[in-house]
Amino acid sequence: MKIIWYGHACFWIEINGVKILIDPYEDVNDDAIDGIDYILVTHEHIDHYGKTPLLARLRDATVIGPKPVYLMAISDGITKVMEIEGGQEIELKNGVKVKAVFVEHPSSQYPVGYIISNGQKTLFHPGDTYYSPVFKNFRGAIDILFVPISGRSTANPREAANIIEVIRPKIVVPMHYGVYSEGDVEEFIKELRERRIWVLIKVPEVGKPLEV
Repeated sequence: MKIIWYGHACFWIEINGVKILIDPYEDVNDDAIDGIDYILVTHEHIDHYGKTPLLARLRDATVIGPKPVYLMAISDGITKVMEIEGGQEIELKNGVKVKAVFVEHPSSQYPVGYIISNGQKTLFHPGDTYYSPVFKNFRGAIDILFVPISGRSTANPREAANIIEVIRPKIVVPMHYGVYSEGDVEEFIKELRERRIWVLIKVPEVGKPLEV
């Protein structure tokens, strides 16, 4: 599985040859993002939906999102679009499955996260979220977890540690910082170490691939 972070909560993932982009915010460098089969959008806020219409057209990608995102995409003239509900799982291609999960983001009409799996590895992008009891359902079932740390309308380092402590993923990639808000990665790591939450942390660099 290949992962590239493009800042904020925007990630490009290649899994089983399927190329997925998540949450392309309005200021993302769209010229740097090439090859997209699907665009997953966690919720309707502009720092997540942002350049979805542009990239969907440029890359001939299918947009997938909850109802508010679906309606926005339709309004923006996107014809390759699918609605997904919390708890629903869909199969893309090449054995890749995506499941939508309700998350805790009160300012959104219908916030979801996405669990992406190929039967061998499972990745969870929870979008904007605080701690939620729903995370207990995924204890020990997630290989790679993207977790927000900024504390701006989403989890801060302490709350991110709570999420990790419950889910117990193998690898954690911090996100949702450095563009519209300052998140302290060192504070986040310190919080985990002080609480003896042992997990492999991969701090991404914008535009540089991670192989997991």
